[in-house]
Amino acid sequence: MPTKLPLTQLRFDATNPRIVELVGERPTTQAEIRDVMLGGDMQARELVPSFVENGYLPYEPLIVRPERQNKHVVLEGNRRLAALLSMRDSDDPDEKAAFKKHGLERVPCLVFVGDDKDELAYLGLRHLSKTKDWSASAKAAFVQRILQSGRTLQHGARITNTTTTNLRSLLLTRRLFERAGELGLELPTTSAEGEIAFWHLGDAVRRTNTKRYLQIEENVDPLQQPELDESRFERLLGWLYGNAKTKDPKLIRSIRDIPDLVRCLAHPRSLKALENGLSLSEALEELQAAGVNVAAHLERAKKSIQRATSLVSDIDETGKEQVSQAIKDLKKALETFERALRV
Repeated sequence: MPTKLPLTQLRFDATNPRIVELVGERPTTQAEIRDVMLGGDMQARELVPSFVENGYLPYEPLIVRPERQNKHVVLEGNRRLAALLSMRDSDDPDEKAAFKKHGLERVPCLVFVGDDKDELAYLGLRHLSKTKDWSASAKAAFVQRILQSGRTLQHGARITNTTTTNLRSLLLTRRLFERAGELGLELPTTSAEGEIAFWHLGDAVRRTNTKRYLQIEENVDPLQQPELDESRFERLLGWLYGNAKTKDPKLIRSIRDIPDLVRCLAHPRSLKALENGLSLSEALEELQAAGVNVAAHLERAKKSIQRATSLVSDIDETGKEQVSQAIKDLKKALETFERALRV
């Protein structure tokens, strides 16, 4: 429902994933949220010059939800609200004049008339499966909000048009960021660097080799911490981000390096190289050397089969039964090898 509402009726949404990402889930005041939106990564003040010049363009209204006492919570546009409030309270004469000239004491709004299920569906479709303006960490905070509202992961997947696997992966990465903090290994979450850190860890832990290395046992409730080997987890974080305690540098330069790191986790020789402080390229050399050895074994097996093929005409019925069983065993061995190769 389109309308114009006075700024005095608008309130920041303390459950907005961007705000949760910045100030946490503890009780927060409107003033604290406003300060956070105006500073740090959000930099809401950078919107002010446009408001001074153009006023509030009506084609991008705030999305608000009615509350009691004639107040409305801003679902979409908290950053714009912070900028408008800073103009209203500014000591700058140009800003005060523009605020009055453009009538910014009242702004275009769309009043959200659905229930909380509709609200979650709207936000999820907009930010999880469509536009990309929420960071991965903020998306994880939103998925957590869905579950804390009493809904299941399956329901969350339906209303956000995504998969339970993707939602569970976001939550697992969020839980691991929390575990890092418990270990005294605080990882950034609120800047471009934090976004990269979240994606690097998420990309690593979604892979089978990493889960095996960490010995992860995910909790049935994705809001709870998984079981894992903490010493290996700390080591993995060091390879991804560096370790301030040990002064070891990170091994990963970009997300493109993560598949190589994960490959090294699966082989004793390359893993030992990493644990001994060698570089990723040196660990890969160990892995390649192991690959040469495997290839040599397969080459010898191939030649043995070729020699056996030339002797097929000499075997009797009993021998044929033995050969048939041997072929079955070989097929099983090849299937096992191919599965190991795909990991």
